[in-house]
Amino acid sequence: MAGTVNQELGLLFQGPNYVIVKKGGKAGEKVEKHNHPEANVIFTVVKGKVQVFLNETEEHVLIPGQVLEFNGDNYIQATLVEDSEFVVNLIHKPE
Repeated sequence: MAGTVNQELGLLFQGPNYVIVKKGGKAGEKVEKHNHPEANVIFTVVKGKVQVFLNETEEHVLIPGQVLEFNGDNYIQATLVEDSEFVVNLIHKPE
């Protein structure tokens, strides 16, 4: 088989220069402030609505189909506005 499908929550795929994780939760749950300095981040909402803050000041309210890209040196924190699922792609920066 040439392709692999994975739809579970948790680690979806991992390679030498990337990690793809799917997370989810109930309305009101939070993702605490953190960063990924080793990576560029692509954050995609696939279900629900998620309020994201970058560096505590830049706000994005994301719905399914919207994609947020940012440098992992920035800090992210998020609140699930609705029951939600989202995919985080960490693409490691070249050394």
